[in-house]
Formats: sequence, structure tokens, C-alpha cells
Amino acid sequence: MDVVGYTDPICAAPGERISLRVSSADPEVRVTLVRPCGEGPLPGPEPGGAPPAEPVASALNGVYAAGPQPLRRGSHVRVAHDPVLDGGEAFSVALWALPTRLAGREQALLGKRDAAGAGWELSLTGDGRVRFTVAGADGTDRVESPRRLREREWYCVVAAFDGPGAELALTVAPARDWTVPSRSVVSDPAGAVARATVARPAAGTAPLLIAGSWRRDAHGAYVGATFDGKIAGPRLFAHALTRAERLAERDRTSLTAAPAPAAAWDFARVPRTREVVEVTGKAPYGRTVQMPARGVTGPRWGGETSYDEAPDRYDALHFHEDDLDDADWPATADWTVDADLPSGIYAARVQGTASGAVDHLPVVVRPPRGRVTAPILFVAPLFSWLAYGNVRALETHAGAGDPAGRYVTEHGLNSLYDTHTDGSGVCYSSWRRPVLNLRPGFRLPLLGSPHQFSADLQLLDWLRHHGHAVDVVTDADLHREGAALPARYRVVLSGTHAEYWSGPMLDALEGYLGAGGRYMYLSGNGLYWVTGLDASEGHTVEVRRQGAAVSAWHCEPGEGHLSTTGEPGGLWRWRGRAPQRYVGVGFAGCWATTPQATGAPYRRAPGAADPRSAFVFAGVGADEPIGAFPNHVLRHGAAGYEVDRADPALGTPPHALVLATATEFPAQHWMPATEEAHRPDLRADMVFFETPGGGAVFATGSIAWCGALPYNGYANNVSTITRNVLDRFLSPEPFDPPPLR
Repeated sequence: MDVVGYTDPICAAPGERISLRVSSADPEVRVTLVRPCGEGPLPGPEPGGAPPAEPVASALNGVYAAGPQPLRRGSHVRVAHDPVLDGGEAFSVALWALPTRLAGREQALLGKRDAAGAGWELSLTGDGRVRFTVAGADGTDRVESPRRLREREWYCVVAAFDGPGAELALTVAPARDWTVPSRSVVSDPAGAVARATVARPAAGTAPLLIAGSWRRDAHGAYVGATFDGKIAGPRLFAHALTRAERLAERDRTSLTAAPAPAAAWDFARVPRTREVVEVTGKAPYGRTVQMPARGVTGPRWGGETSYDEAPDRYDALHFHEDDLDDADWPATADWTVDADLPSGIYAARVQGTASGAVDHLPVVVRPPRGRVTAPILFVAPLFSWLAYGNVRALETHAGAGDPAGRYVTEHGLNSLYDTHTDGSGVCYSSWRRPVLNLRPGFRLPLLGSPHQFSADLQLLDWLRHHGHAVDVVTDADLHREGAALPARYRVVLSGTHAEYWSGPMLDALEGYLGAGGRYMYLSGNGLYWVTGLDASEGHTVEVRRQGAAVSAWHCEPGEGHLSTTGEPGGLWRWRGRAPQRYVGVGFAGCWATTPQATGAPYRRAPGAADPRSAFVFAGVGADEPIGAFPNHVLRHGAAGYEVDRADPALGTPPHALVLATATEFPAQHWMPATEEAHRPDLRADMVFFETPGGGAVFATGSIAWCGALPYNGYANNVSTITRNVLDRFLSPEPFDPPPLR
């Protein structure tokens, strides 16, 4: 893509600052704030065509200098320069390493070298051997292990330098000796010794790096040769360890154990931050870059299930060469959001002045802090947007046919549905990078339907069509501000696929409903995955996939707890907080990724005859199938893509009314959720129930519901039902729950 970018933060209030960070083949770009639209009247534009957007007057609009920017992937740790880290005339280094992908390329483990190669470094060669390099003003010395490492095995690596005429020594030992030794793989302690010729490694001011090495290209210095695998317990000594001391390092149980190190970093400390604690007090702390996985098992892990159970067994970081938490592009434009700009979803249209290439960068403008500017609150499902952000697996499967898809695959961008190049699951996702499916006009590969951001625009279009003013916030706002945020509003609306929820978000919804709030759940597969928000930076969400669930990958044994919060990951259902407790319905099944799949209409259920629900069906015929017409999502039927059902055993309130049900889901195109495989009755339920304090919940249990709204110029029974419910929920008249029998 000749023009691509992102906004940081993605959401702000009037008077707050948003940076646009753009990479452009053109030296200048023209930026225009626009109000994007959904797909519009059916059948809508051809796939890949962005719907028209309305220009908005803003101080942002103008021409800005720009240029090409690199994407620097690869997680690592940086430790600021300190002379104690330079090595000296005699020094040693030690660490534990578990490589997960030996892919024929050099990978750095630990070192203090500049981009020209001066200094010292432990690394892996392309064929998986350990190399120790010392480069000084008078030359370069190297020593390599005689045998290679094996993937997914822990090794204790120790190297020592004792000055010119003495030894350059290396010892590599597996965590435990193999029963049958190997001639090619390190299966028992192996060593190598070379004669040192240089006086000392060159001193410099470059930061020490763990899991990366300094490089330089036309854009400047950067960290390359990043490592795929785990590292634990790095230590630096101000003298050359003897062979006996090197061999004994494998049995050490404390980072500060004798011989006393000059520096040592404990990856088990403060796992919910980006900080890396130095434990001797003689050297600087480090900082993780590009978010290596924390809260992962180390070389002495013995079957524990969480960091809190045994912190010293979770003393590793898992690095990946394709980690990307922050592209760190310079700001192309710093925009103070206009004071009079109404709350809503916008996009910065960025166009190259020479090439004409265009990208649309999403912006959520929330109302001014502490103020309400509309009676309706739409909570944009930011956590779900990020979870699905850059779904490379689908792009690869579908052939990445458009420029955005090609950019995702060519640059190895990941979503929480992808696996890293070493096969481990991607557990972090951030907005500080291009997220190419957060764009107006995006259609999901294979399905050809709008999804997440582009699907949510259809609901906002419908609200504008009917003249409803709405305030917009994101999941992150709800997470941070709790029930006090929705409490200001008469009605709160979900997004179309609000799947990823944090504990504070569930608490906020529960508090809102308990105080008389009114919630319209216009989603399917919602309130599903336990999700964490990294509190230290605030732009990264985390998921650990474990347990029975529809899941793209599963976490490694012992690594099911979120590093950002410490809580167990997986489904909220397995934490006793099933969606049925909050919205009456929970995930039942989904389309089986077959291109021929379609949705289904709802048909009235016995609950529709209850006088309490009469307002829902005003203007809709008693025998009318609901949503039996074309849909932007899955082509046809208001119940589609992923659907939910009521279940009293999982928390559907006893007084809840099942108003309508969809059941026409052919087995060759649909499948039950993994956790629902024992149930033959795949269905979507529309549910209504009252809550304490005069509140109520209306749930559609379908991702495709809002995709049906635009049919026939919004003159259809899905639109009628949605409007009936919203009008009643906006009314000050309280809802009164029936007496329980």
C-alpha cells in the first residue's frame, strides 16, 4: 500500500490529542476528516469498494509532510547503557534459552554490540549452534558449540572471556541430560574453547539487548536478528567463570547465587508491566519492546498452573520475531479534536498528493469527559476490533486479493486468531500499528460480508436515518470508568460482534443493569472471551485461549493465565460468568466457513404472546418470519454468522421471554460451538427481560441482525422491531418484572 497508517489513541474527547501516524510513498498527504458509512441499501457496493463518506469540517483537514516508514517487528528487551555491561578484560554471561524456531537465520540471545558489530554477543547460528562473539578494536574472536540446539528444549548457555592469550570458552547444557546421547544435538553438557586474541570488547553507548541485535539500514539503526523462543535468568559476571563454575550454572536456583553477578535480570518480577527488574542493584533495569509474552513457564517449571502459584517457575519471556505492539512511526499530524465535534465514529481520509493512494484511519470521538450529549450510548467493541485486527489466517486462506490483504500477509501482521511463525498463539493485539480491517468498506475474506468496524457502521447509519442522537465510547472507556459511564444514559447499545470482554466491563454492565439500565444486545457470540487490557500502556489487549471453546489455537500448558491481569483465561462461561447471566443468551453455533452458508429468519416463539412483549412486535404481522430477506452479512436471514441461545442453566433469568427463534441452519454449513457440541438444537433466540429499578434487556442473539437493517430502505420488520424496542427503552416509563411463581 502506498499510503497506510494508524491513529494513536484511537479514541479521544474534544480538546484531547490524537496523532496520525502514516507511511506514504508520496512526500505529502492530504488529510480530510470524514464520517464513514456502512454498506447502505442492499445489495451495496462491489466487494472492496468503500461506501461514500461525508466530509467533516475540522482543524485536522490539510496537507502534511510524509514519507515511507518501516515496520520493525520482533520483541526484545533493552537495557540502557552502563559501563558495567560493556564486559571488560574478563567477563562471563549466562542464560537459559529454549528456541522455538530454528529457521536458518541468525538469532541473537544477549549482547552489547553496536550496529557496526563492535562489542560482545551470544547468538544462534543459522543451523542452531550457539556462538559467542567478542569484537574489539584489535579484532574479533568467536567460539561456537560443536553441536546444535533442538527446538523446544531448555538449555543453559554460559560463555566466558579471559583476555588475550587466555580462553574464549562456551558451555551449553540441556536442562536434563538425554538418556541416549546425540552426535548432532546438544544432549549433555558440551563445551568449546578458543584462544582469545582481542584485549577486550569495544566499549560503546549502545543499549544491551536481550533477544535482538543492533542493525542499520537506510532508515537508521534498528533491532534485528530477533529470537524465536524463551529466555530466562540472564546474568553477567565481571570475571571469567571457570569450567566448573560454568557447568554448575545449570543447577543454580537463585539469580544472585555465587559466584556473585555484576548484573542479573529477573523476568518473573512485575509481570504485569513492561519493566524488567535488575536484582543486584549494580545495573539498570530493562524494558520489553514489542511485547514478548510474559507469565510463561521457565526451565524449572514443574506443572504449576499460574504465576501466582509459583512465581519463580514463570521466570521466562517468550520472544517472537513477528511480535509488533507499537510500530512507533513518527506523527504525521497531531490533531487536537475540535471542541464542537459531535461524538461519533469518524475516519481520517489520508491521500497521497502524487499517487492518489488512499487509506482511512478510524477515529472514535467520545463526548466531552463527564458530559452527556445524547440519550443513547453506543459502546464500540474496541477489544473485539483489536482481537480480529489483521486476521492473517483468513487473508492467507482467501488469497489476500486486495491491497490491504496483501499488506497484512506481506508484513506478517497478526490478530488474536493467528499463530506466530514459531507456531505459538498470538495473545496480544494493539492499536499502535496499521490494523487494515478497521476500515469502512472492509469485507471479511471467504464470507464477503462486513465485519466488526464496518458492520458496526450499519447500526450507526440506522440510528442517523431515524434521527437518533448517540454518544460513542469504546470498550476501553467502559473498562476504565465502570458503571458510572453507562449510568448517565437511558439506553446502551452493543456492537454487532461484542465478543471480547474484560472483568471490569462485565462488572460495569452488571452494575448498570442492576440500577435500572436498559441494554440492547444486538450481537451474537458476545461476552465470550476473558480479555485483559495492559494497564501499563493502555493500548494492548490480551487473550489466553484455553478450555472448551471455538478457538483458533490453545495456549501452552501452564500458560493459561493472562500476564496483564493474572486471571485465568478462556471463556467467561468457565469462570461462572456466562453471557446468559447478563443478556439472556450465549453462544450456540456459527457458520462452518463454507461460502454457500446463509442465515435464517426468526419465527415467533410462545414468549411473543405475553403482553409484556407486545411493544416489540407493533407493526409486525403475527405470522411474519422476521428477517427472511437479503442481508449484508451471510447474504440472507437476520439470524446468521454466529448465533446465541437462551439457557436457564447458564443464567437466563427465569422471567425472561424467548420472543422468537431461528432454527433453519443446515448441518453442512453450520456447526455448534465446541462447548455446545452435546446439544443437537442449534438455534438463535431473541430474548427480552426486565431488570431491577425499571430496566430491561433486549437480545437478538445474532451477529447478522444489524446487517438486515438497511434492507428495503430500512422499511423491514428487523428495522421495525429494533425501532420499537429502542423507542420503548428511551421512554421514562419503568419496566416492572412479573412476580415469580
